[in-house]
Amino acid sequence: MIDEKEMRKAKRVNYIAFGVAIVVILGIIIAGAIASNAITVYNRNHTFSTSKWLDDPEKRTAIVDDLLKKHELVGMTEEEVIALLGENNNNYGAFNADDRYVYYMGPDRAFGIDCEWLILDFTDGIVSKTFIETD
Repeated sequence: MIDEKEMRKAKRVNYIAFGVAIVVILGIIIAGAIASNAITVYNRNHTFSTSKWLDDPEKRTAIVDDLLKKHELVGMTEEEVIALLGENNNNYGAFNADDRYVYYMGPDRAFGIDCEWLILDFTDGIVSKTFIETD
């Protein structure tokens, strides 16, 4: 038969095990919530929309990858490009060429020292080539 001392010891071990299990479960729930929130914030900040593109040119580098993933720019007409990205805004004179739209995207993603540019070349009013350039 188990004496009272051993019974108290067994209960104490059970309480400790139960407490540790609760702490671990709560830790997993909290970590999951934090990770979920971080993913949501990342997606919100890195998801392309025309309004984001037009409203904050300095942050275009954060959304350009999503733009290129979601929209096949090659083959678009000038009108379609303007509807999606706005007017050609090469106010800086960089990468000038005939039949080319240049969009400033803000500081480069590597070091933030140079600038990145989305460049669209047109042939007969249709985008024939896209590339990103750093100056």
